[in-house]
Amino acid sequence: MKVDTHVHTLPVSLCATKTSEELPAYFAAAGVDAFVLTNHYYPHHCGRLSDDLTEQARLYVDAFHRCREAGKTCGVGVYFGCEVKLIGEPHTPEFLLIGISEELFLATYPLYTKTQKELFDFCNEHDILMIQAHPFRAEQGYEPADTRYMHGVEVHNSQFIPHPEETHALAKAHGLMMTAGSDLHRCEQAGMAYMVVPDTVVDQFTLRDALKKGPWILCDQHGVMYHEEEL
Repeated sequence: MKVDTHVHTLPVSLCATKTSEELPAYFAAAGVDAFVLTNHYYPHHCGRLSDDLTEQARLYVDAFHRCREAGKTCGVGVYFGCEVKLIGEPHTPEFLLIGISEELFLATYPLYTKTQKELFDFCNEHDILMIQAHPFRAEQGYEPADTRYMHGVEVHNSQFIPHPEETHALAKAHGLMMTAGSDLHRCEQAGMAYMVVPDTVVDQFTLRDALKKGPWILCDQHGVMYHEEEL
């Protein structure tokens, strides 16, 4: 099955163009079976939901619930996740969290104030994958973070300018997991980057387990397939 690991919707991600209710139908039309809803998780976006931190977290999760229900109507799985920007770290790196539960998200909000090592320790404690998103997107000021404190890097990303060659080399040099996701903000990006995983994947937890086990099969925005042994 095809799973996109990096997707954004309104109203949480202000830079997105489709609401949680609207988006799943575009993935169904693109032939993608499921996606992880990884809305932006830091004050610039979440702060627009409410001035209250507890309410911010609740509205963030509520947007996921609406997306998941919309996915059920068109046969697309929607899994809970987030894209955390560490606001106190140099170059404010962003990390996709795969395998986090809604309950843990609500109980530990906000995570964006942690250091990279603190977030990594938290993820290890709770069996969550921590993947650096678009580590070579220099045009927006991003750089590779400390490779000791992450589980993987996003190799294929259809949003803005992708840098697969650099991320391939970074992952191989440091033994990091490789992922692919559209980083969807516009509906036409549905299907432009995804991973092929076993059809036993039904939620963010079974996706986490499949990614930990491998193999990693990535598809870029041109539909070209890459197997981890070829990268």
